[in-house]
Amino acid sequence: MPARTQSAGTSLADFMRVVNDELNKFERREHEFRKQDRHERAQRLQLPVEKYDAEDWRVKKPSSPIRRT
Repeated sequence: MPARTQSAGTSLADFMRVVNDELNKFERREHEFRKQDRHERAQRLQLPVEKYDAEDWRVKKPSSPIRRT
């Protein structure tokens, strides 16, 4: 019985590795597709495509320090 359990665990680990690899490939393709689609729509509408750096652009940052009087 232990040999069967070990082989089942190995095949499950192999399966999960393959599934994870495929998911990563899909996510990369999806990201590139969305990027290209966004660029094409911006060109069609003649809008500039914004580029964001590594910082999270969703976090609202104050444009100037608050001055207390």
